[in-house]
Amino acid sequence: MRDFFTSKKGTIVFCVAKYLCFFACMCLFSVASIRGQIFPFLGSFYVALCWCDQNIFLIGLLHVLAGLVTGFSFEKLFSLLFAYFFITICFLIHKKAKVRIPLFVLPIYFVLSQSLKAFYMFSGIGDLVSIFVTLFLGILFMFACIDICKILLVKKVGIRLTIDEKICLSTFFAILSCGLCNVAILDFPLVNVFCTFSVLLATYVFSSASIPLVLAVSLGLGVALQTGSLSTLASFVCLAIACVAFRSTGKYFSVMAMAICDVVLGLYFDGYANYSYKVLVCTMLGEILFLCVPNKNLQVVKTMFFQLESQNSVIQMINHSRDALCKKMYSLSEVFDEMDRSFKSTIHGTLPAGEAKAMLKDEVFQKICADCPERHHCHRVIQKQTEETFDSIVSAGIDRGKVTLLDIPPVFNTRCSRTNTILSFLNQLLAGYKQYTYYSTSLDMSKALVADEFGGVSKLLAKLASDTQTLVSFDGELEKKITEDLTYVNVMATEVFCCQKDDKTIECTITLRAQDSKSAKLFEVLDKNFGTKMQLLHAEPAQMPNFVVATFAPSPKYDCIFGTSGACKFGFSVSGDSYSFIRVSQTKILIAICDGMGSGEDAQKTSDTTISLIENFYRANFDDQTILSSVNRLLSMQMTDTYSAVDIVTLDLSNANADFVKVGAPACFVKHIDGTELIAGTGALPVGILETIEPSISKKVLSQNDIVVLVSDGIVDAFSSDQELQTFINNLTTQNPQEICDIILKQAMGKEDSQPKDDMTVVATRIFANI
Repeated sequence: MRDFFTSKKGTIVFCVAKYLCFFACMCLFSVASIRGQIFPFLGSFYVALCWCDQNIFLIGLLHVLAGLVTGFSFEKLFSLLFAYFFITICFLIHKKAKVRIPLFVLPIYFVLSQSLKAFYMFSGIGDLVSIFVTLFLGILFMFACIDICKILLVKKVGIRLTIDEKICLSTFFAILSCGLCNVAILDFPLVNVFCTFSVLLATYVFSSASIPLVLAVSLGLGVALQTGSLSTLASFVCLAIACVAFRSTGKYFSVMAMAICDVVLGLYFDGYANYSYKVLVCTMLGEILFLCVPNKNLQVVKTMFFQLESQNSVIQMINHSRDALCKKMYSLSEVFDEMDRSFKSTIHGTLPAGEAKAMLKDEVFQKICADCPERHHCHRVIQKQTEETFDSIVSAGIDRGKVTLLDIPPVFNTRCSRTNTILSFLNQLLAGYKQYTYYSTSLDMSKALVADEFGGVSKLLAKLASDTQTLVSFDGELEKKITEDLTYVNVMATEVFCCQKDDKTIECTITLRAQDSKSAKLFEVLDKNFGTKMQLLHAEPAQMPNFVVATFAPSPKYDCIFGTSGACKFGFSVSGDSYSFIRVSQTKILIAICDGMGSGEDAQKTSDTTISLIENFYRANFDDQTILSSVNRLLSMQMTDTYSAVDIVTLDLSNANADFVKVGAPACFVKHIDGTELIAGTGALPVGILETIEPSISKKVLSQNDIVVLVSDGIVDAFSSDQELQTFINNLTTQNPQEICDIILKQAMGKEDSQPKDDMTVVATRIFANI
């Protein structure tokens, strides 16, 4: 069906159907009147359609035809033609000038277009009141029709109405009914058919019982305007009440209740001006038309008007799912924690040095000395000297990886005839021991790394379970308020869900047009309703074409901007320093400098690898200790000189709390309004040297307009001391992070005559209130 209406043929069919509907409404409005004396509605609908960008030539011709179909006279013809030409010329002039007709000017054009009609109506002073009422009601109905056209022609889908649009729609139906009560086929009143069908449809589309009642009142009021009698109004309301009363039992009971009520009202209470079987037939015809509408089509109309069922079951289902997920994550956390302990228990390390020496000596004694003629003398008579000599030889071999003749005492060399054999055999044993140590250390490091990861995952799952544990709720009243406010500013929202936890809004999910997802009016409405600045987290395509499901959350209290500058070591084309400035979560910022050992491409690869690992671990929400320990073990396992000094700052934008994490990095600085603070590490070795790592962690609470400055060794070494650099930063007057970086780099380069002795990198970040 959607493919048909998007095709060329479907577009033509839709346009034809649309203009036929316009013509039918015009015909009804041409005969709609107040007690058969005042006819103000046809011209109003015509001008409203023109203002809503419909084809002014075609609409004008339909307007003339509709006015003449209901009765011909030359006065009517001239009045209709005058209105047609006047409105067409006005709209063409504005279109040529590329200026849309302002709404406050439109009533003037309408009154002037109806001036010939007013002239024909005037026959004496007594007609001035009728003329004034006609023009005044015409202006009011014109604005009502403009709102209706916006609903049908602009919104198209997602017809969720504001209170003023509901009033306009009720007025529209009242005038439509006013015209229908003048239309009868063989004296069968079509207004009864329309009323019965529309009330039944509204009853089973809208969840609120007030809508079919208001619709019945509007349709009855239209008949009352034409006839001057309220009896039909009362009858229509009674029919709606009967329909709504039996809604829960099924539509067939509602249909029977309406039919019985119609008979009772007509025969016993004189509810219609002239009740006959024809009225009953029309009522039953409307019911039959409703019963012919398939249930699946009713669901389509419900979706169109977003008549969703109560959210209580949805909320319960979501919270039940969250509770189940929480329990599973806690269970998984315990599993990973147990795996962490199990892997650590399998780490035994290499043999202690004393045991390794004893093992190597015993092996030499058994293989070399077992059949030696001097064995008894060496191991019995001079046992102590022999053991001391072998201890020194084996110790030298373990320390250096091999032994030579220089490691054997001259006395032992002259006494033992198998010295060369001992050296050769011992070197073979040392080579095997070295390989054993390498594989054992690598295996233990791998086990330790896996254990660390299991422990980190365990902590992460426990944290996620804790965040998920609290049940969420939805604020229905706030959702309705947001929906109505968005409709007022023409932001089409089909669904709004406000998710709360601990009486605080954590997320707001809205299904809306893709073009509105970044609208300034959308954020104005959200900011006003939530009492805080909101931000767009993400937007995903919805099932409806050109619609997205956008998720919003309160913006953090603070935000930040940053700048960076850097230079390579003199004689190199690339820098061994790397830096990072990323948003790892909704409220968390990571700022880091990584200084790879040395300079050039190798140092750059080392620092890039380190900073990339750190970024990904932080994005996964691991804690600082697990991140640095894992990165350190990964780099240590490479068995190369891949060392990196790391300087990390994690900034929580919700409260301005900052963690300063240093591993072999120089001091960094926090520039306050009234001074500059120096933050130094504890002298930990760079990442990748030792198997274990002890980072220096400092926690600070920053304030608005504080500036964090991170520098690499090349900058610090250019100054005579940390205090000199601290004083220089303190004396800077600019608040622009990029300018601060440029000035510091320029000063450092100047101190080394523009030939830096090491790679230089500066990163500066300023925090500010997110107003």
